[in-house]
Amino acid sequence: MISFEELVLSRLDRLSPGQRRVAEHMLRQLDKTSYDTIAIISKEVGVSETTVIRLAYALGFNSFSEMQRVVRSQILDGGNGSTSTSNGVGGGQSESSAPTDVHPFTAMIENDIRILQQLSRQLNVEQVQDVVGRLIQADSVYVAGGRTSYSAAVWFSMALGFLRENVTLVPTGGDVFNQLLGVTGRSAVVAISFPRYAKETHKFAATAKELGASIIAITDHRLSPIGSIADAALFVGPNRDQIGINSVSAVISLLNLVVTGVRISDHTRATTRLQKLENLYSQYGNLIE
Repeated sequence: MISFEELVLSRLDRLSPGQRRVAEHMLRQLDKTSYDTIAIISKEVGVSETTVIRLAYALGFNSFSEMQRVVRSQILDGGNGSTSTSNGVGGGQSESSAPTDVHPFTAMIENDIRILQQLSRQLNVEQVQDVVGRLIQADSVYVAGGRTSYSAAVWFSMALGFLRENVTLVPTGGDVFNQLLGVTGRSAVVAISFPRYAKETHKFAATAKELGASIIAITDHRLSPIGSIADAALFVGPNRDQIGINSVSAVISLLNLVVTGVRISDHTRATTRLQKLENLYSQYGNLIE
C-alpha cells in the first residue's frame, strides 16, 4: 500500500497552499495528528477547518476521518504511515505527546532516544550512500544551516573538513552571497534545515542549485522548503521544546553516519588527510592530550 507521504507527494501539485501546510503539519507528527480533531489541526496550522477537510478530499478520501483511519492503520502496521519513506530516514513526533507526569528533562531525553530508534529502524542505506558519493565526487562542499541548525552545520563542516579538502561553512547573518562566487556545477551544498526554517538557508541552496550545484538536504520531511528542491535528502524528526528550540542530537547522529560513510568509502584520501593533520597537531602542540 502506498504510504501517506507518498500519496501527498503524488498529488502535491493539486494541493492549495493551505492544504499543503496541513499536509506538512501532519507529516511532521503523524502519530499525534492521526488522532487530533479537525479543530485542533486547523488551529495549529492557522487555516480554516474547511481547508483541513478539503485536504482529505484532494488526496482521494471520502472524509477526513477516513484519512485518519488509514494513517493510523499504517502506523500500527509498523510502516509507512510515518514520515519516513524510501527517500530517507526518520520522522518526528511532537514532544507535546510525551507523558505529562515525567520531568521535562526526562521527556526530552526519551524523545531523542525515540527519534534515534526510529532512525535506526528506518535507515535507508542507499540514500546515505548516495549522499556520501555526492560529497566525495564534489570539488567543493558548502555547508549551510541557520537558526538552531547552525550548530549542526558547524559540527558537520568541521568533521567533513577532517576527511577532505574544500569544505566551507556558510556564515549566518553575513554576506552569504560572497560564498556563492565559488559555487560551480561540481559543487555540493549540504543544507540543514528544520522548523522554523531559515530563509537564508533556502535562498543559498536555491541560488546554488541555479548555478548547477548538487543540493543535499538534511531536514524533517520531503515537503520542507529544502526537501522540495533537493537532489538528495535524508530525513530525521526534530525534537522541539515548548518554546520551539530544536534539539540537534538526532540530527548530529544522522550527520555522523554521513561522515562515517565518507571515511569508509574514501578511505585513502581521508586517512592521508587525517595523518597530516595529526602531524601538524603534534608539531605545533596545540592540543592538550
